[in-house]
Amino acid sequence: MIRRTLAVCIVATCLVSGVGAAHAAGASSPSSGAASPATLLVLGDSLTWGANYFARLHERLSTQGPFTITIVDGWWSRRIGGITSTKYSGVNTLRALRKSGVSPAAVIVGLGTNDVQFLGTPGQYVPVIEELLAEIGPLPVTWLNVHRVDTATTKRRSRIFNRTLADVALRHPNVTVVDWAGLVTSNPRLMAFDKIHLQPGGYEARSKVVIEAAGDLWTRHVAATTPTTVPATTTTVPDATTTTVPAGG
Repeated sequence: MIRRTLAVCIVATCLVSGVGAAHAAGASSPSSGAASPATLLVLGDSLTWGANYFARLHERLSTQGPFTITIVDGWWSRRIGGITSTKYSGVNTLRALRKSGVSPAAVIVGLGTNDVQFLGTPGQYVPVIEELLAEIGPLPVTWLNVHRVDTATTKRRSRIFNRTLADVALRHPNVTVVDWAGLVTSNPRLMAFDKIHLQPGGYEARSKVVIEAAGDLWTRHVAATTPTTVPATTTTVPDATTTTVPAGG
């Protein structure tokens, strides 16, 4: 199968401009053989960018499938929403991608790490989480929670964010949360010196989590888009019977 790269952008060293108004870390599609292409969007921040740069996330998702089109869009310092910028807002990036013609069938979200730098309460987290989920719509979504331990404040806020994200997800049957924080807490050597970003081995681990999530999303996408066919049943009524009563006694 022949695949073509639509966009590749590596933060400061931009190889090709992004899709539309957004800057995609990677986007590919197969040759025009698929009858109904299904697009996977991985929407994230510098951790998504790092997984793409250090662990070839986009290439691996594209070659391993199962989605026919893969877009990996990560940008440094990107937040979930609540700001006017396009490239630094997940909500506005998704809007720009859709305006450019991208129509995701499923979304993996890797955002929140930068939000805990500025926000700290459930009352602040819920609106931005709900804003992005509303923009995504009823599509299957997998959201990686956050692990930031560079200061006591961001460590505490990360825990609050993760609890809030889990609570919000309970109200959205299409949303699954992956416990990235639990994985990194169990393997602290995956973290880089700044306690925000990752070592190369950490980006490899994150890529594996995203690839596994993509497989689960495909199953959910197929289940959500496959018509349920109820086989027709035929009820056979037996022929009427005639009872003959002999005459006389």
